[in-house]
Amino acid sequence: MLAQKNNAPSASPMLAVVYALLIVYGSLYPFSGWLPTEGMLAFLTAPWPRYIIRSDLIINFLAYLPLGLLAARAVRYRLRPVAAVIAATALCLLLSLAMESLQALLPERVSSLFDLLLNGLGGLGGALLAGLVASLPGPLRWLAALRHEWFLPGRAMDLGLAAIGLWALSQLSPLLLSLDTDTLRRALLPLWTPGFPTLFNWPQLAANTCIIAGLGLFGAMLARPEKNNSWPFAGLFIAVLLVKILVVGRYLMLETVIGAAMGIALMFALHSANRPLRSIVSGLALLAGFALIELEPATGVIFRPPQPFNWIPFHGQMHNLAGFSGILSLFWPFLALGCLAAFATKPAKRRPMAWLGGVLVLAFLFALEWQQQTIPGRNADITDILLALAGWTLPWWSRIHSARGEHEWTA
Repeated sequence: MLAQKNNAPSASPMLAVVYALLIVYGSLYPFSGWLPTEGMLAFLTAPWPRYIIRSDLIINFLAYLPLGLLAARAVRYRLRPVAAVIAATALCLLLSLAMESLQALLPERVSSLFDLLLNGLGGLGGALLAGLVASLPGPLRWLAALRHEWFLPGRAMDLGLAAIGLWALSQLSPLLLSLDTDTLRRALLPLWTPGFPTLFNWPQLAANTCIIAGLGLFGAMLARPEKNNSWPFAGLFIAVLLVKILVVGRYLMLETVIGAAMGIALMFALHSANRPLRSIVSGLALLAGFALIELEPATGVIFRPPQPFNWIPFHGQMHNLAGFSGILSLFWPFLALGCLAAFATKPAKRRPMAWLGGVLVLAFLFALEWQQQTIPGRNADITDILLALAGWTLPWWSRIHSARGEHEWTA
């Protein structure tokens, strides 16, 4: 028997299709060099891999987790909860099976039963997560109550909180944590060794200050008027920096620590300002921090001649954890900016504002990316422009900020 249908609009089906197409693109790129073979399914009976790389395990699991979540949400009004989980997981397994089979025809790709199983587990995890969010059992119910106690109601506010969560995730990528003393010592080495690996980086200090201050003020825009969430957000920023020490291959730079302290101080200084002022300062701070990072020469790389502009979307971003972190770093700032602009725009002006802002984001990113062709260690990439446009567009396209019963405020 089918569950009772709900006519509430949902963007999940469209988002699931778009995300599935991204998986197809990433799995079969570069779509060239196809080789004829009779053993497209031979990987199903191949020996188990002798070595398992943790980064591959995380990538294959995380890649299909959002698809499982979106697919389960897309059918949640047509199927019972258990059936929705099964259907979403089956969809992820079928897509993964198709991709692994086709990869057998590509000389640059390797098909693996292990990857198929991890993709299926990722899809299952996403589908279960969708069910947990819908039913809100135990700890999730407590988190939901905490969220509604501290933050304004509405899906638009949820999207804003998601932007802050994506920032934290980008800081903690590649998600490989270790308590090994060598890892901790290397992560903290720049704090007590002057000049390691470079002299004090003032642009990086400014970028960190802008981003932390902008994020803190952005979080204040999501809070209920009677709540002062400056201290909770200060705790979040400090916690992310402390956990960052445990991430393999990450350094806790002196510029990061001082910049976070200055950003938190600026957040506290402006926490009592009116909403329009905080909105403007937050948006400008996020843009300035992003631009400073984009124009900074890459450290820790051997100098190479300037690279030409890459016009192939997602070239090299979807096959390693560094690319995953880069995707998050490009997406979350403009998701936050899109939320800020959507919150402050009257309903009648949202459509023209969305288009105007999109054109400005396109021009801004294209100028930054074009300039990167002359910066050592940087790569000008069309992917960065597309991710920024996607982040900006999501709050407007979904129109979740104008749903009935949601909180609105205008400048």
